[in-house]
Amino acid sequence: MRRQNDNDNNTQVPGLKVLEALGATGLRSVRFSNELGPLAGSITCNDVSPKAVIAMKRNIAHNNCQNITASTADACVLMCTHKNEFDVVDLDPYGSPATFLDTAVQAVRSGGMLCVTATDLGVLAGNHIQACYGKYGGMPLKRVYCHEFALRLLLSCIDSHANRHSRYIRPLFSYKADFYVRVFVQVIESQGEVQKTTSRRSFVYDCSGCHSFHLQKVGVHTPGTQRVVPGRGPPVGPSCQECGKNFYIGGPIWSDPIHDTEFLSQMKEHLVSEGQYLGTIKRMTGMLTLAEEELPEVPLFYELSMLSKTIHCTCPPLTTFRSAILNAGYRVSLAHVCPKSIKTNAPPSLVWDVMRRWALDNGAKLREPDTVAGILLRKEISLPVDFTIHPLAALDRDVHRFPPNPEPNWAQGQSWQKKT
Repeated sequence: MRRQNDNDNNTQVPGLKVLEALGATGLRSVRFSNELGPLAGSITCNDVSPKAVIAMKRNIAHNNCQNITASTADACVLMCTHKNEFDVVDLDPYGSPATFLDTAVQAVRSGGMLCVTATDLGVLAGNHIQACYGKYGGMPLKRVYCHEFALRLLLSCIDSHANRHSRYIRPLFSYKADFYVRVFVQVIESQGEVQKTTSRRSFVYDCSGCHSFHLQKVGVHTPGTQRVVPGRGPPVGPSCQECGKNFYIGGPIWSDPIHDTEFLSQMKEHLVSEGQYLGTIKRMTGMLTLAEEELPEVPLFYELSMLSKTIHCTCPPLTTFRSAILNAGYRVSLAHVCPKSIKTNAPPSLVWDVMRRWALDNGAKLREPDTVAGILLRKEISLPVDFTIHPLAALDRDVHRFPPNPEPNWAQGQSWQKKT
């Protein structure tokens, strides 16, 4: 990151200058200091609570971290008064990070990294649409892809804040784990790239009946120029071509890639060579592998059991369904947020042709003609469907892509006992 920053005026400090703006007891800063080695130059660990800072200083002293400075300040004030100063800014609040984003994108140097965690996944995933629109500037959709949608809403929000200061973001790694989402983005100053920002965001039209979805770019950029024109649409009519129902509209979301494949590859190499001491190395390797395998140019996904539920048929094996997509000449991958996801560049018509062929071949009953299932199953299959197993359809079983929970009823505490 330092190499990409031509305006670095603080090179007398070796290593990276890091800010953990919401440090609490300082454990993450301690890990930065101990695990980054010479890469960790100066680390500022901040929290507004005096009691937290007392515990923070105790942990710093106990771990003999000489390069960590404890700070007691309002995070927004601290970042606002230290603009363009830090190589890495880490935000991990309790709840929404929205309050801190505007000052965070100013505190990080051009070319530096901003790390943001959002634990208000219920808001981002569509349980509280008014709160989501107020905090993140986008309408969530509570659909099967809601967690990837949450990531893309967060990225769009961060980019929007950066644009106000002639900056834009380049996502390096974005993931959902357990009950939160976390993104790592590079913040770069460039007025020219800011002008193209609308071409990186899209509205989403999602069918209320069959879950087919379509994206509408906010703006369209002409390659090789700075010209951006408003997107032309909508991409759909008033009714879905597959089932005749109307659409929900969500977004705008970040519709460009959410990972940088080169960055992911470097992370995996580092993990293999120097991360063997980590107890979660298999889970981390699986997550990075999933992110590498995701189709970068395809936002959102279908979910196999939801497709089957829609037309009331048995769920096809994942490898079989993937083979049908690949045999039709399209690409397909998993999404890291869902084990039965179908992320593909195939149009919804082909996805439903494959499901129709599978359902009719496996004895699915025709439903009433005025229901979604009845309409979908009665529609003519427009393309031949080939379920022959494709060599690229199978997944490497040695990679722990979706590790099981560590114990039964994990993360529910004792609440599951009260419900039984």
